[in-house]
Amino acid sequence: MKNGAQVDINEEVRYLQSPVYEVIRIIEGTPLFFQEHMKRFQTSLELVNYECAYSSETIFDQIKNLIETTGLKDNNIRLEYGVTDLGMILMLFMVKSEYPNKSFYEQGVRVKTACIVRGNPHAKLVNKHYLEQISALKAVSDVYEIILKNEAGKIAEGSKSNLFFIKDQTIYSAKEADILMGITRLELMAIFEKLDLTYIELDIYEETLERYEACFLSGTSIGVLPIESVNEMKYNSTSNHVIIKLMGAYNTAVKNNLENTRRLYL
Repeated sequence: MKNGAQVDINEEVRYLQSPVYEVIRIIEGTPLFFQEHMKRFQTSLELVNYECAYSSETIFDQIKNLIETTGLKDNNIRLEYGVTDLGMILMLFMVKSEYPNKSFYEQGVRVKTACIVRGNPHAKLVNKHYLEQISALKAVSDVYEIILKNEAGKIAEGSKSNLFFIKDQTIYSAKEADILMGITRLELMAIFEKLDLTYIELDIYEETLERYEACFLSGTSIGVLPIESVNEMKYNSTSNHVIIKLMGAYNTAVKNNLENTRRLYL
């Protein structure tokens, strides 16, 4: 939308600088964790000194229109807002969406570390070079996800996901300052508290990964996804009772959130 008007996604749009974006999962025609996404969207806007004239209600209505137009009720939607040669534009469009199949949750996934550091981990900004770099590494390594680390070997998160480790029923992750505050991650932190699970943020280095018993990824498209291996380090994540408990609690949270969103907006 430009000045309240719809912009055709086929129309060429040239951003003058990286736009702020959100990727929202649509389940049975309803945006998952919509209010939480809008809060993070606002945070990203503030970090780059953008002001968006569109309310959450207006954005929700546009999402509904897009779902009705495309007929896609189980897909991811991308929201972008930035400066273009046409002025400030809000873009909403469906994106190619791939979700892990059942076997990934039953067997876990393989991931690999790579020395890549995001410039501003707290703001969701489009970075074409970063995306191309990640895609190339995944293809060469034949892994599900790339885990970001710095030159000192300090682990941050996945390229499109957050990362957690488990030892003695305690959950560990990188420090908040080093990672993107994923919506699924925030929901899991609330679940940790409800389940009375200890959660600790600390610097996690690649050389210490053997200390942990299990690990998992979290994200919009994947929910809670067990990890089979990090590089050559193997884990029994799919049989870890903490991860099993988290997967069940998260699925319940998804169901409750969708029902609440329908009551508020539909």
